[in-house]
Amino acid sequence: MKTNYVIPTLLVCAIAASVVPASADETVALSDTPVAVQKTVQAQVADGKMGDITKSAEDLDTVYDVELTAQNGFARDFTVAQDGTLLCTEVTLAETPAAVRQTIQSELNGSGPDSIDKNLDGGDISYDVEGPGANGKEIDFTVDEDGTLSSREVALAETPDAVQKAIAGQMNGGKVETIDENFDEDGTNFDVTVTTSGGSETSFNVDADGTMMSKEVGLDEVPARARGTIQNRIGDGTLLRVDRSFERRDNVLPFEVEGRKDGQPFDFSVAPRGRFLGMDD
Repeated sequence: MKTNYVIPTLLVCAIAASVVPASADETVALSDTPVAVQKTVQAQVADGKMGDITKSAEDLDTVYDVELTAQNGFARDFTVAQDGTLLCTEVTLAETPAAVRQTIQSELNGSGPDSIDKNLDGGDISYDVEGPGANGKEIDFTVDEDGTLSSREVALAETPDAVQKAIAGQMNGGKVETIDENFDEDGTNFDVTVTTSGGSETSFNVDADGTMMSKEVGLDEVPARARGTIQNRIGDGTLLRVDRSFERRDNVLPFEVEGRKDGQPFDFSVAPRGRFLGMDD
């Protein structure tokens, strides 16, 4: 079964192969964005007032962060992918479902959130939240639409000893940037993002017992036959990331691919020798 990755869920609105450094952000005019992006932006702005549009690299995709002041005066940002997919939009606490509000208020001990981003990419909606936790410390977490707490950002010292040891084994002189503790049906696991000694960013997933579950790789690190299958399957869609799984599937250690086609998730697995292993839920 494919690991339920959170990366990048936390702060999708605020954010190629995994080891390729992101290009610098740049402010662009609406007319300089793809037609599909323009249509989505115009639909979201409606009778509001559009602010700056920032173009940036996110994994293998290009995204556009748009500032908007609604007609009622509420300022919010939203993010659009290169193909026009609306990835997320900032919302108020009152705009979230009751179950989500309850979880947010519980996690923040009754304090108000600093920001809430509603993730819309794919069939499942979730909410990324920033706000003051215990002792005023800023915390980040993600809540599913039914109110389930699905992940929480944690410090290295808050992870089990086995996880800390596994992370240390992957560092190679790098620096831990974020650790997200995921609360999956099958148990707890941790998504870890690090900056390598060369200054690029990569990520991996570790089970609660310290077992390495997967590691993000660049497309150029994938064997040629598997790379060809990935490119053929993606076609005119968008390749978002590739992970080398350390869990056997059909007697091989597969490459798990995250992509997007026609505004929908397009995730699948490929064997090292190029055999297509099927679509992933």
